Amino acid sequence: MEIAMQTQQEPTKIGTSTFQHPAIQKLQRVAHLMRLASAGYALWMLWNILNWWMDADKVTRHFGSFIGRDLSAMGASQRLGALALDLIAWALLLVSVVQGWKFLGYLGQPARWSGAAARHISMCAWFAIACEGFAQLARPLQSFLLTAHLPVAEQVWKWRFQNVDLLAVLFCLALLMFAYVFAWTMEMAEENRSFV
Repeated sequence: MEIAMQTQQEPTKIGTSTFQHPAIQKLQRVAHLMRLASAGYALWMLWNILNWWMDADKVTRHFGSFIGRDLSAMGASQRLGALALDLIAWALLLVSVVQGWKFLGYLGQPARWSGAAARHISMCAWFAIACEGFAQLARPLQSFLLTAHLPVAEQVWKWRFQNVDLLAVLFCLALLMFAYVFAWTMEMAEENRSFV
């Protein structure tokens, strides 16, 4: 009975190495996995962007078929302009990944959860939304850039929405929802600390 009373009175040290709850250990493993997956995704996206736009024949053949135009006379500057738009979207993705990394650094250590962690996950969500929004808005501009050498009547502003885009939008909204819940939780924790 006396031992039970002592353990109830001693605070658990979550932020130190003396105590690691199994749930915290699992959270840390998932956080590290998320860091690796997000970095891998960013690198994979950069490789896909460069692999697509740097191959002039592939762009001429496949994109020309997609929009129904002969792009054989397209200049390299047009293709590089379309590449630049994708690189801007990728830069927004990279900032989102970096903010996610910073948040995940806090996530594995509940003693460090704070408003700063909430800001990082919020910025991660907003930059992910900006990336997806910019990528969607850039698509018609890319088709215009690639057909800019054609007569005005032949130039194309074509927008496409793929199935994977809906998944990306849902992911971004879920991330933003999580950011709001996490920020609200941190506010509630701060209020409760002030009462103690």
